[in-house]
Amino acid sequence: MSSKLLTKAVVRGLILVQFVLLSHTVAFNGTHNKVAIDATTTPATVWKRTPIEYDRDLVIELIEAADYPIEKHVLTTSDGYILKLHRIPDPMQFPSAEQGTNTKDTDDPDEQLRFGPMKTFRGTVLLVPGLFSTAVDFVVTGPENGLAFVLADAGYDVWLANVRGSRFSRKNVKMNVADSEFWDFSFHEIGTIDLPAIIDYIVRETNAPKIFYVGHNQGMTDLFVLLSSKPRYNRKIHHAIGLASIAYLGTTENRVVRRAAEMTDKLYGTLRALNIHELKPSPDIVRLLSGVVCASDMNELCGEMLRGFLGMTVDRSRTLLPNIVDDLLTSVSTRQLIHFGQLMQTKKFQQFDYRNYAINTQKYGQAKPPEYNLTRVRLPVSLFHGVNDFITSTKDAVRLKDELKNVKNFLEIPDMNHIGFVYADRLYARVNRKIIEIFNENPLA
Repeated sequence: MSSKLLTKAVVRGLILVQFVLLSHTVAFNGTHNKVAIDATTTPATVWKRTPIEYDRDLVIELIEAADYPIEKHVLTTSDGYILKLHRIPDPMQFPSAEQGTNTKDTDDPDEQLRFGPMKTFRGTVLLVPGLFSTAVDFVVTGPENGLAFVLADAGYDVWLANVRGSRFSRKNVKMNVADSEFWDFSFHEIGTIDLPAIIDYIVRETNAPKIFYVGHNQGMTDLFVLLSSKPRYNRKIHHAIGLASIAYLGTTENRVVRRAAEMTDKLYGTLRALNIHELKPSPDIVRLLSGVVCASDMNELCGEMLRGFLGMTVDRSRTLLPNIVDDLLTSVSTRQLIHFGQLMQTKKFQQFDYRNYAINTQKYGQAKPPEYNLTRVRLPVSLFHGVNDFITSTKDAVRLKDELKNVKNFLEIPDMNHIGFVYADRLYARVNRKIIEIFNENPLA
């Protein structure tokens, strides 16, 4: 193998390490609360599917397969990115809405009502996925656990976002996806341009005075960036719920994460030198990591990483991860990923650091990137934190809670890791039921 090909292979391996690490009535009265769960859990089924083509719409397929209505909406941002939104309309539009009842087949408290109470409409909610993710995250676990489905059952008009560069939003009116300029963005641009465009579009389409919001991982980073930069959007969101929210990073004791943070600058320089602007997960990279690399003297480190990522055994993680990459994950920009690495390094929630005095001064009017002002986040927020989250530590999560001015709930979920808010067993009982309770207890006036 030539030295150039070897260098690219090593870089791809480093990219995956970074990707794995960054993927992805309880009132707060000065103390935080732990959510108790039943010790009995149902083993998850390994996701098995023939690899889908990258441009196929798995969101529509899964929603139609579950017999829910589905709409596709398209909008264009101020800088030309064409974003696709998915929508499960409000229950007044469900064909079977008139058959909805308030009764259940069993006394199981974890059982939810299909399509919710008859003729009940509770509001509009926007779901925003995390890094390397799309709207698929909110439907892939099916009608019993998928957040989009259970919110629709509870009477909400559900909108699912897909941000620039992701599987369903890979077009721009001026640039081609192969152009380096297409990928010149981070979560800052997603938060300040994509998210307000999506919110404004939904408000216009639904005539809703305010909307509810749920973000996982980067989905909450985007919201914090938006409200720090354009605080008027506080008036457009009634209540926001964050799942494994990312703002402050870097206090974890996990040695893999700490090592990844140390590698950020070197990785950024290497990617720029190789003219790599799009990072697209591929099964080949996963097989390299879980097979060749994890069979080497780094086996213990890789095992720790895989267990922390998926919250399960190493063997099962190796089986499941390639299928997730095939079907569910999406591209991000190089700058987007490096930005998260910088948050780990600095332990600050700040804008992207170009590592160049002249460029930073040109962009920000100062040599160092400015920090986002979280005191501008005024809307009510509820935060869910996984006790086993090895990316966002409990210390990071509590720091975020303390910095925000209007935290209504801070809930710790036992045995939950960072990506578990998407793929974990019994999501309805452990997380989604609590989300519905919080929204129902804080209705629109």
